[in-house]
Amino acid sequence: MANHVRFNLTFHKINDAAKEKLNEMYQRIRSSTDGEAWFSDMFVEGDLTYEETEQYSWTTEHIGPKWSYLEEFSEQDFYGYSAWSAPEEGVVKLLTILSEFDPKIVSYLTYEDEGPNFYGANVYEGDELIDGFEEEYDEVIDRVIEDSERLTKESYDTDTEEWADDESRDIFDEEMWEVINDAQLSFIHQTMEMLNED
Repeated sequence: MANHVRFNLTFHKINDAAKEKLNEMYQRIRSSTDGEAWFSDMFVEGDLTYEETEQYSWTTEHIGPKWSYLEEFSEQDFYGYSAWSAPEEGVVKLLTILSEFDPKIVSYLTYEDEGPNFYGANVYEGDELIDGFEEEYDEVIDRVIEDSERLTKESYDTDTEEWADDESRDIFDEEMWEVINDAQLSFIHQTMEMLNED
């Protein structure tokens, strides 16, 4: 079974014309009894059918992961989960369409593997990636230890890749997601400041 990667795309700056187009695309999403909806439904238009956008070859080329579901969506943001990776290709595809209505649209994507084997964030202006970062699990461990008031370098053996004891592992599990979230928000804030200066 594929690892779930949770993702969130937030529209930091978007004009009314782009919002109208976004809402039009949301209307294409089929209702689902389990509360989940295919991200690829948004792109069904003209000759492109729902059946085609469900195909593995189409989703991997145009969305990225073999499947990607949205759980909630609005004019401000949408979030969901996908298989093995964030749907970065789908995000850029969507932003390319919206940029026709708002060339200065600013948005950011955050994502986290359930492991977490990795996590990261991207900032876009229009459909252009302004900057992004991704860290893997060993970097998460380093970041948590550096940030923690209860863990030290002796809490984790990098050679054996083992925690010193169960308590150290529990503390890491307890603090990990907050540290990841803080790293994403800090990166986004710094990148937005750079954009504003330009």
